[in-house]
Amino acid sequence: MKLYPPFLVLIGILGQIIVGQFVPIEPVLGPVWQTIGIGLVVLGLVVIFAISRSFRQAETTIIPDGAPSILLQTGLFTMSRNPIYVGMAVILSGTALLTAHIWAFVFVVFFVVAVDRLWIAKEEVNLEAEFGQQYRDYKQRVRRWL
Repeated sequence: MKLYPPFLVLIGILGQIIVGQFVPIEPVLGPVWQTIGIGLVVLGLVVIFAISRSFRQAETTIIPDGAPSILLQTGLFTMSRNPIYVGMAVILSGTALLTAHIWAFVFVVFFVVAVDRLWIAKEEVNLEAEFGQQYRDYKQRVRRWL
């Protein structure tokens, strides 16, 4: 079974819930941080839906190991080569704040490292093979994450 990025997000959220419920430490973040967490979850979802729409409009695949038909370079793709993963990391940061446990942020780090190693590295090889110099130029202009 492939661990596609949305599954990694769900694993992270479940881990955060477990930390929040069962780790015998007191929450250290107050209600203000939890409100910020809600905002981050909403922001992450907005980013993901906007990027999903971009993929649909361009009629190319959003599946990480799919065959892309076009190299998206506009909108949020001018700030990050992987804005959907940034959105997922923002969601996990928000859910970490919602748990009020600082240890919940371990799952954000886990997600970023896992996606970087399991998906982004492969995607970049595929995109370079598919789009050649166009992708290499894009890599020079835009950072991998932010």
